[in-house]
Amino acid sequence: MKSITLLLMMTISTNLFSQQTIAAKNADYLKKSKNQKKVAWIMLGGGTTFVLTGMIIPHGEVVHAGFLGDDYKNDGIRSSFQSTGIIFMLASIPFFIASSKNKKKAASVSINNEKIQTLQKGSFAYKFVPAVRLTIRL
Repeated sequence: MKSITLLLMMTISTNLFSQQTIAAKNADYLKKSKNQKKVAWIMLGGGTTFVLTGMIIPHGEVVHAGFLGDDYKNDGIRSSFQSTGIIFMLASIPFFIASSKNKKKAASVSINNEKIQTLQKGSFAYKFVPAVRLTIRL
């Protein structure tokens, strides 16, 4: 019973030192940054398309001739397209900002366990040593 418990404890402790969670987080930050930038460009392009569509739609017939200007039949549709496009374009700004912040986090200094090969009792063994890593994405 003691040998089974000892074997189980050794197995658990070996797995604890072999995990590299910080390196995975940096890759996750970079992937998140790419996805956010993609969403931001899609929203900016979609907003621009909506604004241009609102400009292309013809005025239509005059519904009401006023002193300050005429009201046309398609003014509601045009303004809806244009305002929706502007909202989409403004909503893309936070995604660009978040993308750049996540990219900076991915390029930061991290600490992880590096596996090195050492000579131990006449044979080679692997040993984990804490290491500082600086990642710069170009």
